[in-house]
Amino acid sequence: MILYRYLAREIITSTLAVSSILLLVILGSRFARYLGRAASGRLSLDSLGQLTFLYLPYAAQMILPISFILAVMMTFGRLYMESEMAVIQSSGVSQRKLLKLVLGLGVLLTLVTGFSSLYLTPLAQLESEKVIQEQQRRTGFESLTPGQFVELGDQAVYAEAISDDQQTLQRVFIAQGDESTDQLAVARRGFQQLAEETQSRFLILEEGYRYELPLEDLSMTVLDYERYALRLGVYQPPTIQEEVEAMFLSQLLASDALAARVELQWRLALPVMVLIMVLVAFPLTKVNPRQGRFMTLLPVLFLQMIFLTGVMSLQDTINKGQWPLYPGLWAVHAGFLLLGLLLCWCRGVFAK
Repeated sequence: MILYRYLAREIITSTLAVSSILLLVILGSRFARYLGRAASGRLSLDSLGQLTFLYLPYAAQMILPISFILAVMMTFGRLYMESEMAVIQSSGVSQRKLLKLVLGLGVLLTLVTGFSSLYLTPLAQLESEKVIQEQQRRTGFESLTPGQFVELGDQAVYAEAISDDQQTLQRVFIAQGDESTDQLAVARRGFQQLAEETQSRFLILEEGYRYELPLEDLSMTVLDYERYALRLGVYQPPTIQEEVEAMFLSQLLASDALAARVELQWRLALPVMVLIMVLVAFPLTKVNPRQGRFMTLLPVLFLQMIFLTGVMSLQDTINKGQWPLYPGLWAVHAGFLLLGLLLCWCRGVFAK
């Protein structure tokens, strides 16, 4: 019992350490992506932290299986390197008993991953969609700095001043163009207006001039206006994939849509992946002290990435109708399960 507590503590500690590092890297990358959107005016700065936090459950469900397998490999690799495993096995503890211990911890991690994929991730995805849709309805003026050009939609916008409530621009200059014409607009003031029917945003300019500059010749058209509307953005409803990602488990079970069925398989595939990868990785934990503990770590990590990438690729293939729903994603799991059982049998893990 003392031995099992010792191994469990080492594996859990290593899992938490690896997960923390990978989470920091992935969340930092996601934050940088959101920051780029904020710089282009598509998101406000106050939503960056919220969106990054809502991405945490999805990142966790992807990272935890990888972190657990790496923790198992590092823990047992150290035991073999320091000859502790020889003492353990000479005390009557077989590889079969050690596999049961690791599978027990794997079941615990499977429950955590399943809770994240089946409940936390869709809830966070739904909240994230609400935040993004809300951002599309807002002015986007929060990203504007008086006296600087900022990209807002497909226009470059300059405002000399902005009201305290971030609703009105003063002395506005806007430049936009396409393959045939450049357009410039100046106005005394500007504010946003939302079309209720289409949910599109318009920038309403008042008391100004609009210039059209064709690229083919040197002619110019000047328009003097009291009020002029420029479209800032078009409401983009969520795609089918985004909708099913935000559906709860009960909704997926009640739906007959192909995308919903595939999403259900995906959410169940991640937790099951943990137990299958334990069978693949455990026989490879045995290392020669002269070779180093990382000799088998890279092959196992490579197999883990193939497993995860294969499931993700097959998910897209099924949604496109190029692979049947059944066996669906479980074809990848079956292949790796056979590989794990074969490795365990060849390495004598099942022997008493």
